Amino acid sequence: MNLLVILSAFIAGVALAAQSMINGTLAKKTGMFESAFLTVVSGSIFLGIMIVFFAEGEILKIADVPKWQLLCAFFGLAYVVLMVVAVPKIGVTASVITVIIGQIVSSMIIDHYGWFGNNIIPLDLERVVGILLMFVALYFIVKGNQKSESENKHVHTIT
Repeated sequence: MNLLVILSAFIAGVALAAQSMINGTLAKKTGMFESAFLTVVSGSIFLGIMIVFFAEGEILKIADVPKWQLLCAFFGLAYVVLMVVAVPKIGVTASVITVIIGQIVSSMIIDHYGWFGNNIIPLDLERVVGILLMFVALYFIVKGNQKSESENKHVHTIT
């Protein structure tokens, strides 16, 4: 069971990277907001169909949840729009690792303070070192991207 969950999360990560790349490319032709709009609308239609045929919950209970929980929709939209902006400029890998760093840093803050009803998991040296190493990885990825861009410009000017 745990392996299946891990595999599902891995597939979700692959899908997000692919979505980011496709949205970034689409945005070059259609525009940033248009690309994000297509993603959100088509995803909403697909999820609407899934709800009609497969959902086991009660969507009308959304009116009963604390209003702050509805912010998740805006966070999802922000992710799509900001990735459409970032991917064409810094590439898929740099964009995705930056998102992961953002997720881990915010998760560590949430854990440290026990926000949203979570258990408190104090920030310690090992966690800080882990984040610093991710920033080092991001630095080398961005530096490699810049080197590749420089080499590609040089090749295009020669041919």
